[in-house]
Amino acid sequence: MLCGKISAGNLPREEASLKTLFGKLYKAPSDSLRSLLNDSICQQLNISLKNDSSFAYAFDSLPYLGKIYSTDRKLRIYSWNYISESGDYRFFSYFQFSDSRLIFLPQNRPGYLPEDNRTIDAKNWYGALYYTAIPFRHQNNDYYILLGWSNYSTTLNFKVMEVVSTNGDALTFGLPVFVQSNKNSFRITLPYSSGHSMVLQYDAKRSLLIFSHLNGESNKSDKIPDESFSGFQLTPDQLIYKNEVTFEHHEASMPRTKIEYDLDGNK
Repeated sequence: MLCGKISAGNLPREEASLKTLFGKLYKAPSDSLRSLLNDSICQQLNISLKNDSSFAYAFDSLPYLGKIYSTDRKLRIYSWNYISESGDYRFFSYFQFSDSRLIFLPQNRPGYLPEDNRTIDAKNWYGALYYTAIPFRHQNNDYYILLGWSNYSTTLNFKVMEVVSTNGDALTFGLPVFVQSNKNSFRITLPYSSGHSMVLQYDAKRSLLIFSHLNGESNKSDKIPDESFSGFQLTPDQLIYKNEVTFEHHEASMPRTKIEYDLDGNK
């Protein structure tokens, strides 16, 4: 039925197709085949996520596809990645809103560490897996604070505290609301040694973003998380840096994407 309303009954069959495609993607022996398989995944998701029932559909047989809801349940983010033959990571995402908007976000350029002094449009997105989305209001406009993970090199990962806004179907990243030492930053990027894990989590009870202190000064790849924590306190219009905060470890429900990453807020 090409022109009629998509049946919710199609989703289990489409999910099975996606499971097969993701399995093939991570076993593909060449970049050309990975690209073809990834295109097929994008095409299938573009169909499936336009189904009115998909926003509430679990897709729980797809461990390689990250699936998170914002804390207000008005946004759902799907994300995945794969690694090229050269070792570069490629990230892809869909932003699905409860008002039926669907925005595809591919990584169009090599990954990089985003600067903290400017906005970034979708075509220059750095690529990340977002695992937390928190509604945030600034000067009577609505945004989401995103927590994410990305890879920069064989020795360096980074976590990011980001803000995203929408204008129709356009996404813009960055807002100068992170206040630290009388400086307003558009985002907070935390590069750290890929041989270690670090915390970046949201404590909803305290309206607090919590992250590990990073030791090491000579270069970014020397940055190693220690056992102390800092944070950014959410206020009605900005986020205020706090040098020392307490953190009680708990296993958060984070998306898993590629299986060896075992992604969560403590990785």
